[in-house]
Amino acid sequence: MPPLDFTPLTEALDAELTTILAPLAADEDVYGFAIFVPEDVGSACLVYTYGRESKLAGKTGTFALDARYSPIEWIDSLPPLDGSNDVLEQLVEQFSAECDAMSPEESDAANEVFLGDCARAALAAMKRHHDRGTFRSIWFRVLAMTDDEHPVLSEAFEALNADEVREEASPHFP
Repeated sequence: MPPLDFTPLTEALDAELTTILAPLAADEDVYGFAIFVPEDVGSACLVYTYGRESKLAGKTGTFALDARYSPIEWIDSLPPLDGSNDVLEQLVEQFSAECDAMSPEESDAANEVFLGDCARAALAAMKRHHDRGTFRSIWFRVLAMTDDEHPVLSEAFEALNADEVREEASPHFP
C-alpha cells in the first residue's frame, strides 16, 4: 500500500487549533489541552478537550492528580474538530479503498500504520502551536485515546511538556 499523505490533516488541524486555542489560552483557568486521536479507522474522529483549574478546586491527593492528568475527565462532551474530520474522512476513504484487496493480517497492520500517521499529524500540528507559543498559559498538552494506547501518545507527552510537568504527570500518563 502506498503511504497516504497526512500533510493536509496536519494543515487542517493547525488552522483549527488557531481558532480553538485563542480563547482557551487567554483564559488563565485553563491549564490542559488534549486532542483525542482515533483508535479505529472504522470510526475515525478527532475531538478535543481542555482542563480547568477551577474544576479541581477542593480535590486532593491521588484523585486530584488523576483528574488533572486524565483528559477524559476534563469536560463532559468532547467537541469535534469538524474541519479536520472532513480531511480525516477523505483519508479514511482512500485507506479503505486500498485495504479492500488486503488479507485480514495485512489490513490489521495497515490499520496500525494509519492510526499512527493520524496521531503524528495531530502531534505535528500541536508542536507547531507549542513552538509558536500559542498555548500560552496552557502548560499540559497531550494526545489521548479513550480505550487504547499508542507509542505516539508517549512521544507527544514528551515533546509537548516541560520536564517538571512530565515528572509529575508520568505516573498518570502511559
